[in-house]
Amino acid sequence: MSADDLGRSRSASYSGSVREPLILCIDTSDGAAVGLLCGDDPLGTERSADARRHTETLTPMVKSVLHTAGVTTRDLTGIAVGTGPAPFTGLRVGLVTATTMGRALGIAVHGVCSLDALGYAALSGAGPAAEVLVLTDARRREVYWAHYRDAALDDGPAPFDVHTLGGPGVDTPAAVAARFADLIGDGGVVGRGAAMYPDLFGAAAAPAALEAVLDPIVLGRIATARLTTGGDLSTAPRYLRRPDIHTAPGRKRAS
Repeated sequence: MSADDLGRSRSASYSGSVREPLILCIDTSDGAAVGLLCGDDPLGTERSADARRHTETLTPMVKSVLHTAGVTTRDLTGIAVGTGPAPFTGLRVGLVTATTMGRALGIAVHGVCSLDALGYAALSGAGPAAEVLVLTDARRREVYWAHYRDAALDDGPAPFDVHTLGGPGVDTPAAVAARFADLIGDGGVVGRGAAMYPDLFGAAAAPAALEAVLDPIVLGRIATARLTTGGDLSTAPRYLRRPDIHTAPGRKRAS
């Protein structure tokens, strides 16, 4: 069944009295990505790789995903939004859009670290004791990083989640490479931040891992799992450093 067919079949359930959770998933940490999750079923996704036009692209993408699934904003039961880390302007667009919609619709907004979604996707189906280092572009010749292991390796039932071993943080590529030399040597690195510095990170990594992008559906599934486990769902942005634009100082007094 195609995503469009699944969307139409699922949308029919919203005419009844019992509804599955319908989660809108938004991330603007790297371009813009939008997804729709009904229970455990993805109803569609859209992505824009443009890292400078979040404001222009995000709302049309949300409308398109909802329209394709045959639902409206009033059918939504929650919103999952990526909290970065990412540069200030792009990340703020996604967070403001999500929180504004949540307030207008009277539904909860759940925040998930964007690197968590990349980490889970990389670890899904990995072998025992697998770990991964996620790297994304932080500009200023730096990378955002986080170190994960599969939450299924922890005690108790395995949620759709990751266990954070370190980060998120921001640092120079050389400093990150020195800190995680063994993991990088084993090919345990993922993300386009690594692809930008192949001499430091790319020797043992699979090309597909270096080009990995965030799946907004994974973001929504992690948020859903944390509603049960009590994991962190704060919508506080992870800027990790001051924005590039600062308020200009006041005029000097003439002598």
